Amino acid sequence: MGILDRIILSLYTLLLTFLSLGVILISLRLISLDWVQTSISYLYGHWEAGLTAAVFLLVSIRLLLAGLRVRSESKNTIVHHTDMGDVHITIEAVRNLVEKVTRHTRGVRGVKVFVVHNEQGLKVVLRIVVSPESNVPNVSSEVQRRVHEYIKNTVGVELADIQVLVENISNDFKNKQRVE
Repeated sequence: MGILDRIILSLYTLLLTFLSLGVILISLRLISLDWVQTSISYLYGHWEAGLTAAVFLLVSIRLLLAGLRVRSESKNTIVHHTDMGDVHITIEAVRNLVEKVTRHTRGVRGVKVFVVHNEQGLKVVLRIVVSPESNVPNVSSEVQRRVHEYIKNTVGVELADIQVLVENISNDFKNKQRVE
């Protein structure tokens, strides 16, 4: 349920609380029935009251559908079926594992990880920054090998594709400012 639905639900709940309180006061005879009948007869013929009721009906239907909506977890998680039940692993968890193993690869200075779950399986796109003393093809293939093995051993999933894009070669040299 989104933030807009939560705000609408809060307002809706508040209004229903006042309506429930009114019904309780009428049932305990704390409010005169004549006053209620006069108030209801005032609504007769006023289109504004009908419009307000239609808005409440639409809000009720929206909240009902939002509450009944089943979120598709197959797009955002990887599911392992076991004897004890299902295990769901989020794509974010896989992304964090890939980032961890990539950062600990020799020659990698920085990494951005993108994980996509589609029909073919998991696709990993890595944007890395390599140190200047490293051999770029060797570092790239080492990153691919380590990520593939780590995800296979940790998560139990074969990756469909691992793309490595070397965005930059880091510059270790920092210019020192002279003080004169």
